[in-house]
Amino acid sequence: MPLRAVLLVLLSCFLHAWWNLLLKRARNKLAFTALYLPSACVLCLPVFLWLAPAARIPSAGWGCIAATSVVYFGYFVGLAMAYQGGELSVMYPLTRGLGPALAFVGGVVVLSERPSGLGALGAALILCGVWALHWQGRSAARLGVPLKALLMPSSLAALFVGFTYSTYSLIDKVGVGRLHINPLVYIYLTYVGSSLFVIPWLTCREGVDALRAEWRLNAASAAAVGVLNYVAYGMVLYAMSLPNTPVSYVVPLRTVSVLIGVLLGVRVLGEGRLAAKLVGALFMMAGIALMAWKG
Repeated sequence: MPLRAVLLVLLSCFLHAWWNLLLKRARNKLAFTALYLPSACVLCLPVFLWLAPAARIPSAGWGCIAATSVVYFGYFVGLAMAYQGGELSVMYPLTRGLGPALAFVGGVVVLSERPSGLGALGAALILCGVWALHWQGRSAARLGVPLKALLMPSSLAALFVGFTYSTYSLIDKVGVGRLHINPLVYIYLTYVGSSLFVIPWLTCREGVDALRAEWRLNAASAAAVGVLNYVAYGMVLYAMSLPNTPVSYVVPLRTVSVLIGVLLGVRVLGEGRLAAKLVGALFMMAGIALMAWKG
């Protein structure tokens, strides 16, 4: 994997964790989501208009853009729901780390695949990481098993986000890696497409007054999240578009953001239990690395 791709992905990890912190700080996460997506479309329009004339998008590329737009609808709404009731330092690692484990289980159950022993160990490490993230000591034994933890509404939302994360990563690799669509043009069009689903749905759900109230309270944060979101994933897509940069390397490398998210949640938001959460994050990162290497 080229050094340039590695550096781009690592920088995107910091930006991604930071905009998730801003989303977590919002009062109404769903209303905030309906604000930062159009903010991204408006603020990044000059970049799109500059790059679009030279962009070439084949019919299969438009299919990728449409598919990612639909998947983003679930991703952005699910992320807001996860943060409504869950800590950043728990939900963020779940959204980034569960996707590979879900793909592993799906391959075994649905496709009758036979993964290697190290691949199975990687999946087990991810589940151990989930357990550690929810560990609150002997007095909270009810959270001592991953199954019960994953049945909490916020964790179920994070589980769904993890699934969408893995799905759109594969689609986007085709769009920018094989079809060679300009990454910044590609991501802008997917954001516009997802906004067509997200904004009407959340406006109906939360109401126009809720959106106005959130805008008055967090307009600057919404604008910042829109730009950070666009730039962070634009870096990832550009890395994917480089030769010799397989998605099986990019997705695991992006889990570095798990550690950053844990530190931001504990140190900035004061969520506590740093040791247990760091152990959980490290388990998940090790598990994903094993699955990518020997899955």
